[in-house]
Amino acid sequence: MKLLLIFLLSFVILNAAEMGTRGGGCVLAQEGKVSVVYDAKVYSDARYKANAKSGKNFREIFIGSEINISDKITMKIVDYVPNKRMKGKPKTGVFLVDITLAKDTKSITMAYIFDKGIMNAIGVFNKSALSFSTKVNYSLCSVKLK
Repeated sequence: MKLLLIFLLSFVILNAAEMGTRGGGCVLAQEGKVSVVYDAKVYSDARYKANAKSGKNFREIFIGSEINISDKITMKIVDYVPNKRMKGKPKTGVFLVDITLAKDTKSITMAYIFDKGIMNAIGVFNKSALSFSTKVNYSLCSVKLK
């Protein structure tokens, strides 16, 4: 699991180079379940409460969304910082997440990669790897690159 975390964080850093400017618009919608892994345990009972059913960008569909894990841990996505786009490469950046466990809230960053309709994010909470992934549908997208 630690190797996966190192790989993902390295990938995000390496892909932080300049990416073009986006034109046009998209309709994005988080679809289906959210898969959560924490401390090498898969939580199949994770519940996702979306901020919005659809939107034109990640901010509209993810910021304010919550993931509840086994009624013990609540993750709330409070912000995100995208890396600049690189033509032909997946979108990368970080989510800023507040995690509440036993009424104690901590803020962490989770590196994300959005590729082929799948959003994967990974970070470290209480010295253990924490990740989530979900499918994001996108339509009506047009991209103009410099």
